[in-house]
Amino acid sequence: MTSYKNIAIIGRRNSEHLVTQVTKLAEWLQDFGCRAYLDSSVANDFYCPGYRCGKLNDWIDEIDLAIIIGGDGTMLAAGRKIVNHGIPLVGINQGRLGFMTDIAASEMLTVIKDMLVNNSYIKEERSLLQAKILRDNQLVHDSLALNDIVISRGDIGSMIEFEMSISGEFVHAQKSDGVIFSTPTGSTAYSLAAGGPILHPHSKVFSIVPICPQSMSNRPIVVCDEVVIELTIIKDNTTILHYDGQEYCNLAYNDKIIIQKAERPLHLLHPTNYNYYNTLRNKLDWAKRVS
Repeated sequence: MTSYKNIAIIGRRNSEHLVTQVTKLAEWLQDFGCRAYLDSSVANDFYCPGYRCGKLNDWIDEIDLAIIIGGDGTMLAAGRKIVNHGIPLVGINQGRLGFMTDIAASEMLTVIKDMLVNNSYIKEERSLLQAKILRDNQLVHDSLALNDIVISRGDIGSMIEFEMSISGEFVHAQKSDGVIFSTPTGSTAYSLAAGGPILHPHSKVFSIVPICPQSMSNRPIVVCDEVVIELTIIKDNTTILHYDGQEYCNLAYNDKIIIQKAERPLHLLHPTNYNYYNTLRNKLDWAKRVS
């Protein structure tokens, strides 16, 4: 019998087949003896008597597990909200299999039944990054990222300029279009497109990847995830800090940004046939033979 009794269902609004998928899943969970909680992201799309409906924050302290129906973007948003509550996530992908939403929608009920009825799953921890923004020694913004923290230029063409130190040691001053601080989870996202390395999810490191640096000698570096990174904006250009591409804060001249590993990891549940390298092969087309 499952130890997860109160289960939230979170989806991507207006996505295809969402109502059908949520209805089937919620009905099965209730029949199995679990209580289904429908986040407003899905509950607003249809009539749902018999289920607890509303905003996630209203009942986040009651749930044991969250099932995400959507893509990796939906998973990122839910993960940042849930991580400090220790609630594990399961990802159902509505399209092609994602890096985190690794259960196909067509197999949803079969896989969820096996995971809950037989307690058959792989539990995994993923680290997050935290970025604090200090202005005149006052905290003006503080948030988390599961994939990456990106500092980039705004809507003007000029490069940004900053100085960076790692654990109190000066590294360099850089002039570029921006810089990506990536977790292992985010290493297959924007960081990879910018020339960064792929990091295994269990590696205890972060990558720092420059975006179009003026100096060709500025290359990606990989650092231990126990370090504290400090940046100072040294040019008065339009500069923006992004968390997972879903939350942002405008930066000002002389702002200090403190980046380090978040205190708590995110817990993911995978089906027992989950294999990270298989996901890489499928997502990156490594399965194709070289002719």
